Amino acid sequence: MNHCNPGDFGVNFLASPSRREFMRLGAHGAAATALWLTLGGQARAAADVSGYKALVCLYLVGGNNGFNMLVPTTSAGYSVYAASRSNLAIPQASLLALNGTASDGYAYGLHPSMAATQALFNAGHVAILGNVGTLVQPTTLAQAKAESVTLPRQLFSHLDQSTEWMTSLPDQSTRTGWAGRMADVLVQQGFAPKLAVNLTLDGSNYWQEGNVTQPYPVSAGGAPTLKVTEDPYYRDGARQQAAQALIALARADANLMTAEFANLLVSSANKVAIVNNALTAAGTLSTPFPAIANDGDLGQQLNQVALTIKAHAALDARQIFFVQMGGFDTHDDELATQASLLNIVSSNLNAFSNAMNEIGMQNNVTLFTMSEFGRSLGSNGNGSDHAWGSHHLIMGGAVHGGYYGRMPDLALDGADDVGDGRVLPSTSTDQYGATLARWFGIDDAQLDTVFPNLAHFPTRTLGFLG
Repeated sequence: MNHCNPGDFGVNFLASPSRREFMRLGAHGAAATALWLTLGGQARAAADVSGYKALVCLYLVGGNNGFNMLVPTTSAGYSVYAASRSNLAIPQASLLALNGTASDGYAYGLHPSMAATQALFNAGHVAILGNVGTLVQPTTLAQAKAESVTLPRQLFSHLDQSTEWMTSLPDQSTRTGWAGRMADVLVQQGFAPKLAVNLTLDGSNYWQEGNVTQPYPVSAGGAPTLKVTEDPYYRDGARQQAAQALIALARADANLMTAEFANLLVSSANKVAIVNNALTAAGTLSTPFPAIANDGDLGQQLNQVALTIKAHAALDARQIFFVQMGGFDTHDDELATQASLLNIVSSNLNAFSNAMNEIGMQNNVTLFTMSEFGRSLGSNGNGSDHAWGSHHLIMGGAVHGGYYGRMPDLALDGADDVGDGRVLPSTSTDQYGATLARWFGIDDAQLDTVFPNLAHFPTRTLGFLG
């Protein structure tokens, strides 16, 4: 088994887009789609995009410890958990009780910092998917230990496992992610977005990269503009006029690359106008998002997602958003660090849910979490180390609340421990993503295009969405 660990990432490794990247992301999608059609791509049966739907991915950078986010409260389950987690165990009395029981027959509770999420779960608006992770095929503990089946490459590496979660192709290198391939399918079936299916609030990412579609960046203030062409104040507009004149000349240039580059600049400017005009027309929200110190701008990101969804009528009928928050690589000071992080997540999930209720989109929008891996069951003294399977949250009005997937044995060296307290996933990223994609509008016949390894799993979708 691969145990490569290139080291921790103390910074946000998916950085916000530069202006150069903005140009590439904002304009390349339309050009790539046109090129693909020119080279022979044929539209299939029209995609069913009646009614608006959006997916919102909240990526928890660093590997969230799902086994302290969700803890068994039934005495038998808690005692196993506490023995494994040692000094990292959350006191049983402080856990926030959740309705129902999971696959192991145990009741569970959320981390004490997640009171808002507890209320959403108990109201039926949040589902918990247990023990999900990167898999190429269904894998037993014996197979994983013997490496007798194909395993994800570079297990326990931040960069590799983040990429594999986003591509859902852990056995091969690829430049496309499953959200990007979803957008490709919709375009192939005749959907023509005014802007883009994929929108990123925090930089470029593999998840939204398609073969013929690209994500569009949106900042907390709307679509970023290029000052050289849009600022009428610098030198009394002289720079703006000169730049626009040069672009006009370049569009008529005999050199096709020069002309195409100028056309991309114009296309980008047009898209900026589409976004910012739509946001202005839609207006603001009355729902407040929490202002919490060191929140990685998560509140601002989700607030902008909500505003963009409010403006959807002037944009597109299908939208996929990417937001993220760092800090989850808790090798040290795990108890205090994760308590703060989960409070930020829970508070913002509640605000986003309230915002969707405010604009009447609660049944049309599904938010879900991803993270590159879970954490080890055991303590390293003051924290935990890189592992494999973990739990994830799905929230929205269309969500069938409750527990999904198989909860793992939390015993060290137990039935699901592949070694060093690393839990073997029982549900794959393919099954997780396919359930979201099917609700979003990808028909069953195209799920295998988006998730090439899905055919290896007997259960294709998991039922947490209608």
